[in-house]
Amino acid sequence: MMNAVLKFACTVLLFVLSNCIAAQKFDAGLLLGLNTSQITGDNFSGYNQPGLIAGIWTARTIGAKSRISMEIQYLPKGSRKNSKPTDATFIFYRLRLHYIDIPLVYQYTIHKNFSLESGLSYGALIGVYEADENGPFVGNFASQEQFKRSDISFITGINWRMTDRLTFNLRSTNSIFPVRDHPNKVSTFLNRGQYSNCVMGRFQYQF
Repeated sequence: MMNAVLKFACTVLLFVLSNCIAAQKFDAGLLLGLNTSQITGDNFSGYNQPGLIAGIWTARTIGAKSRISMEIQYLPKGSRKNSKPTDATFIFYRLRLHYIDIPLVYQYTIHKNFSLESGLSYGALIGVYEADENGPFVGNFASQEQFKRSDISFITGINWRMTDRLTFNLRSTNSIFPVRDHPNKVSTFLNRGQYSNCVMGRFQYQF
């Protein structure tokens, strides 16, 4: 199911990108940026895991101040805790989650060069790396199968149109469903597992 949804979304977006210039109905371009992320529920607070974002986007204006945008991007997420022997802190932890992410957002212009956005994104998990001070998790401790194969996140953000072709986007995403269950499947109504939170800055170039 996940692969079918991903292939369908990629096909649709690539089709739109290939025809947007000729049709002159869609804007389209490339995006590149930096993501910082954390996993709530893992006992390591802070947006300490950075990663590079890259992808493509397309958008269509649907009103005087409104437009819909769809993207496909590589989005790394995770968590990080560095050891500090000088402070007698020897705990080390690193989690990297690699996603192909497909956001769909509504954007509303509040000023000539500024717009707000909100929407949802679907993420397909394509890789996992988890390690602590003893090394990568392998064997019975391997985490690959512990994580959900897909992630649905809520998006909020703001866009600054710097030039006719370049826009800076500041965005926050929060998982709606857990990306991994708590150990031993322990959960409550308001805390069902570990969730992914991201804050990212991206430059979007329009063809």
